[in-house]
Amino acid sequence: MTYHSTHHPSRELLGKFAEGSLSAGMSVVISAHVELCPQCRETTSALEAEATLNWLQNPVSDTAGSEPDFSHMIDAITSEPQSITPEADRFAVNEIHMLEGSVSLPRVLAKLASDGLVWKKMAGGINQASVMLDNETQCEFLYMKPGSQVPVHKHRGNEITLVLDGSFSDEMGRYRESDFVLRNASHQHQPMSDEGCLCFAVQDSPLMFTKGLARLLNPFLQYRFRRATSAQA
Repeated sequence: MTYHSTHHPSRELLGKFAEGSLSAGMSVVISAHVELCPQCRETTSALEAEATLNWLQNPVSDTAGSEPDFSHMIDAITSEPQSITPEADRFAVNEIHMLEGSVSLPRVLAKLASDGLVWKKMAGGINQASVMLDNETQCEFLYMKPGSQVPVHKHRGNEITLVLDGSFSDEMGRYRESDFVLRNASHQHQPMSDEGCLCFAVQDSPLMFTKGLARLLNPFLQYRFRRATSAQA
């Protein structure tokens, strides 16, 4: 499949990714996008080389024994050999089955899915499967059924959504396979999908519904975020 992303991480965010200074959740979603996007892959390679060269030219002496580590944490995740059969790899890991079809996953997400995903039905035709990665972010696969929509909400912090299949739209645009969508505290939106959409989403704070009866769910969303992050504490 050929991907043509139109929404990408900023150069600053890719730089932090190349340095290995992001949380595991943020690093995973960027790593998955980089695998799917030749443009960001090229930029990341250049930034990694630049960061390594700067470190070699300006080594930091630290009596505490710590030093910059430019080997990226995602390499460790994706380079480990998988001890599963080829058939299990094809059906349980490399792909997620949705309705009549299946969706191939980037390697880093396939690695996460290899432990199995437990899908839960949410309101509005949304299905969610949580993935525990760190104590800073809430990470999950999200499947939006055709014709589904999420209630209007805003964010207390950052939310990154990587589109893996299908498409969704909000007040700011339409997003397709491999698009990297960043929303922050300045945004309020209502994602919806006509054709259905599979995404991987990472939040560093709970979202907050702003209209209608959905607002009654805000305490639950805060509790869910605390539980997701405290599980890795």
